[in-house]
Amino acid sequence: MRIHKSTSVFLFLTLTMVLTAALVGCAQAPQSAEDERENAVTQEAQEAQEAQQPSSTISDEVPQSQGAPAIDSRAAEFEVDPARTQWTFEAPQTKTVYLTFDDGPSANTQPVLDILDQYGIKATFFVTGINPDYLSMISECYRRGHTIGMHTYSHDYEQVYASVDAYWQDLGQIADVVRQQIGYVPCFIRFPGGSSNTISANYTLGIMSELAQEVVNEGYQYYDWDASCGDGAVHTADELVEATKADTAYGYQSIVFLMHDGAEKQTTVEALPRIIEYFQSEGYTFAPIDRSTCVPHHGIGN
Repeated sequence: MRIHKSTSVFLFLTLTMVLTAALVGCAQAPQSAEDERENAVTQEAQEAQEAQQPSSTISDEVPQSQGAPAIDSRAAEFEVDPARTQWTFEAPQTKTVYLTFDDGPSANTQPVLDILDQYGIKATFFVTGINPDYLSMISECYRRGHTIGMHTYSHDYEQVYASVDAYWQDLGQIADVVRQQIGYVPCFIRFPGGSSNTISANYTLGIMSELAQEVVNEGYQYYDWDASCGDGAVHTADELVEATKADTAYGYQSIVFLMHDGAEKQTTVEALPRIIEYFQSEGYTFAPIDRSTCVPHHGIGN
């Protein structure tokens, strides 16, 4: 039987379509059980690898050290900012004491933190780089809700007060450390010896008068203190408690209180619970320094 030419073309096209569909069907056919198991293993490996990748929730612009927390709401409020020029110089309505610790972190910082936790108290730490092995304690203080301020890196009077530029260089060093630990540079600083120190005159005449104005112009605020336990010198824990009572017997409404958590201040740690209980018995509440804290300034002696 002869096949018409058009019919032959039709049969050829039909056969081509069937073969094409069959090939496509092979590509889309269900995988074998063995293939499915291999794909499942590959998928699990990929998911495990992705789980080990660092989180992208922390901004890449923020230098992070091991253990450093992500920036929290305190960053926007406490970060140094030359545009913010309003500070508080009026005492709060309630009796408030601001415990401040200078010269740390050190081996004594951890026990100080534990005591503060025991009493539910937040404080302020004006930190240095004197004890490099303990710099990670800066982030630990911050993580526990305490305020971080800067006290220069070296706390070496001859080095810090050699010139105005020398002071800024030393402050910049501790600023870099603090940024690595908490994610930003805070506006709170304390001069070694306080703004009233006269030792600086041995190195640069008039430097405190100049620095006191410059730091404020740059967006910082320096905090001296209203009272102290006297632990800048060597004393027993009993003597520190008695000195606290004597130095706060005038009934201040607001007290920025000076203490130290440096390497040689074990008696401060011993006295701290009794100092806290003394302030509690006098009706004081406790708070960390923030921008609303009444700023204490001493009379500048150089």
